[in-house]
Amino acid sequence: MPKLSEPSSSQWLKCISLQDNIRGVAIQSTQLIQEMATRHQLRGDGARGLGEAVVGALMLSSFCKKGQKINLNIQGQGLYQQGLVDAHPDGTVRGYVIEREIVFQDTNFGPWGSGLLSVLRTQEEEGSKPYIGTTPLVTGHLAKDLSFYWLQSEQIPTAIGISVTLDPQDSERVLSAGGFLVQALPGATEKVVQTIEQHIFEIAALDKVLAQDGDPLHLLAQIFQNNSFSVIEEMPLSFQCNCSWERVERALRLVGEAEIKAMQVQVPLAVVHCDFCAKDYHLDGEILAKLLRQLAVR
Repeated sequence: MPKLSEPSSSQWLKCISLQDNIRGVAIQSTQLIQEMATRHQLRGDGARGLGEAVVGALMLSSFCKKGQKINLNIQGQGLYQQGLVDAHPDGTVRGYVIEREIVFQDTNFGPWGSGLLSVLRTQEEEGSKPYIGTTPLVTGHLAKDLSFYWLQSEQIPTAIGISVTLDPQDSERVLSAGGFLVQALPGATEKVVQTIEQHIFEIAALDKVLAQDGDPLHLLAQIFQNNSFSVIEEMPLSFQCNCSWERVERALRLVGEAEIKAMQVQVPLAVVHCDFCAKDYHLDGEILAKLLRQLAVR
């Protein structure tokens, strides 16, 4: 069994049962979600929606192979217009959520409302084709809709729990964030599956469990109980965005000379904004003139 670190930092633990073909992952991501919500200046429902989308994407990426990337795209009609998250099997993640200004909440759905959930899985290998699976938001509760996605697109029975809790006195402060994913693999017996389901059902309030004890190992122990399991991976989780000046300049060269000249008129207010990390790239006249010179010699 790998050596386990202190549970204070954001991490996931992956495990597999020793005999019964059940695998799981538990995530503790309070610090990570706080960092990302602060970066995007989100509070209240916005911070909660971002946290749910990030935890969901991390669960999807936790069982990816090296070199793969998960893009989770949630488009809803509820509190959030869109949640978009990139997550990697090395535990790095970036993402954002767009809140809806005017909400006509359908009481038949959860906070995400009706809509679509899409998962794009890409690989770094040249020539490899991406895989995309799309399912409807059938409940508006992201954990349940991700369970539906796994069953419909991957044909794997899956139980998912996600919780993001905010301080009732300070809606900018994340008290706890995390969740779990448990899957029955081929060969799992019906009896064992029902036992695991009962253990999950007994976790009546995941938010309280995560707030009182954020250790993902303890969460897995509550789910598996007498079903012995082995921890097969411990991975720290961290925010990481791959935007850069080089990417901004490359994108501007693609938009062409006319667009860059139009931006020159806006100087010194020309700005390129990265939605994933909320970083602004300020473009002055010298930078734009340099790009125009480069285009002229091509």
